[in-house]
Amino acid sequence: MHIRPATRLDLPEIAQLHESNWQRDYAGILPEYALGTQLSDYMAATWHDGALRDRRCLVARDGAGVLLGFAAMLDEGPDGCAFLDNLHVAPVARAKGVGRALMSSVAVLAIPGALTLEVLSANSAARAIYKAWGGVESAEFPDTVMGVPVPAVTVRWEDTVWLADRLSGADV
Repeated sequence: MHIRPATRLDLPEIAQLHESNWQRDYAGILPEYALGTQLSDYMAATWHDGALRDRRCLVARDGAGVLLGFAAMLDEGPDGCAFLDNLHVAPVARAKGVGRALMSSVAVLAIPGALTLEVLSANSAARAIYKAWGGVESAEFPDTVMGVPVPAVTVRWEDTVWLADRLSGADV
């Protein structure tokens, strides 16, 4: 696996992976109408040619160049610290260390300081992973995804050096 900064040429595959993950992971959470054409339009607007000016984005690819996952972060999120906007792993690459490697790379980019992300409350699989990585959840709050109200939580890591060490397997 190779992790590198995303380029404009990666954007169509990033959009496709992001969309397919939402269609699978948010079925039953978001209404069916939101996971069709509306979602495709949303992804096209999110992953436009200028998307890499707004965020730092990393891609993980295998030796054959297949996209295994991506992570996108803002240097400053709603609470003033680094904010992980997206972390997505392809279904065939799940439970193989891709998400952990991407998160470790994001933690290094966010050093020094804290890192936060928002996750839908119903996304129990992602929440369990973030908890295992030492993330601390906020109280639930009302969020909106594509105009649909959904409950969410913020997950926070106060120390990105600690997080990078934890994800690398170093004793902390």
